[in-house]
Amino acid sequence: MDLPAPVRRFLDAAYPDGPPEVETAVMESTGRFRRRPLPWIPFANTISLRPGVDRVSDMLVRIGPFTVMKVLDAFVDGQGITKFLRTADVGPEIDQGSLHAMLCETLMFPSSLQRVADLAWEEVDETSARMVVPFGDQNERATVSFHPRTGFPARYETPRFKAIGGPKVDWRVQMLDWWRFGPVVAPRRIVVAWADDPGPWLRQRIVKITTGEPVDGALERARAAISQARAKLPG
Repeated sequence: MDLPAPVRRFLDAAYPDGPPEVETAVMESTGRFRRRPLPWIPFANTISLRPGVDRVSDMLVRIGPFTVMKVLDAFVDGQGITKFLRTADVGPEIDQGSLHAMLCETLMFPSSLQRVADLAWEEVDETSARMVVPFGDQNERATVSFHPRTGFPARYETPRFKAIGGPKVDWRVQMLDWWRFGPVVAPRRIVVAWADDPGPWLRQRIVKITTGEPVDGALERARAAISQARAKLPG
């Protein structure tokens, strides 16, 4: 795979001896998210990954000792799901959005870029490059901006469906404070925003990354949820 200069600089800075092969990983994080007009809600999150292929995000919202809400956000076998309270959203818009969550996380596990089918890179300028990935009947594109001093990824931006039946809106992920977690380097802080919102809707802090962890159980659970939800789609 031909890599643009900003991508090569990042890999040279983070992995002078080459990125490690990571087949599976589990990321643990905490943070806050917001669905306006609701206030900020604290969460704990576990993301089970086959980097570059599948991801399953299990978010738990707790008040005191009680778990009051579970949120499933997954991309498995090329299909996505967002399950929030009693609603399970699936379909083309969710597939597209979930794809980009997975692609953004490949930057934390660079060896997985080779597992993204037909991924191509385009150089934009000295500090940014564009990922191009065939998906469905079109190409999905995302621009990755790299910090001009450190060379590490600073922002991932792409037009993404914000709601089923709605238009695409620019989706921006800031990746801050890159840190070494065992064999991998990843941002300790992530801030996510929609371009048409007055501010971010998610603030996340990664606290632990473990590679080589078993993730089959999480993947099977997500597959079952996707299958069940898609069976209810009209037509």
